[in-house]
Amino acid sequence: MMKFCMRSEIGKCNMKHLKVGDIVGAIFLGSSCECEVIEITDKKNKLYKLRMKSGTILPGVTWLKNLDDKQKKNKPWHILKYLGHKEPKVMEKDSIQKADLDKAIAKQKKFLRGEIKD
Repeated sequence: MMKFCMRSEIGKCNMKHLKVGDIVGAIFLGSSCECEVIEITDKKNKLYKLRMKSGTILPGVTWLKNLDDKQKKNKPWHILKYLGHKEPKVMEKDSIQKADLDKAIAKQKKFLRGEIKD
């Protein structure tokens, strides 16, 4: 089980602007969970879209300290604690070498001129 801020420590929690790939401790329907920031929806109001480890996506999540009394009762999820950062997975595409590209262009030009009958 993860360790989160206690109610008395909430004011001491680091309420920072998060980046894509940050790992945070959040409350979802009363239970604590570890989530990853997948999108920043509103930087000014510190609203984020989070993905839980189970794959559930939580939209419009903000820090508990930013919620007023009415929102604290009605919001099913909020962020409690920053846990760390994980580099987002970026798909590496095969890089095309300039020499290979030049060869392909030259071959295409020869084909257009009718020099290659493939």
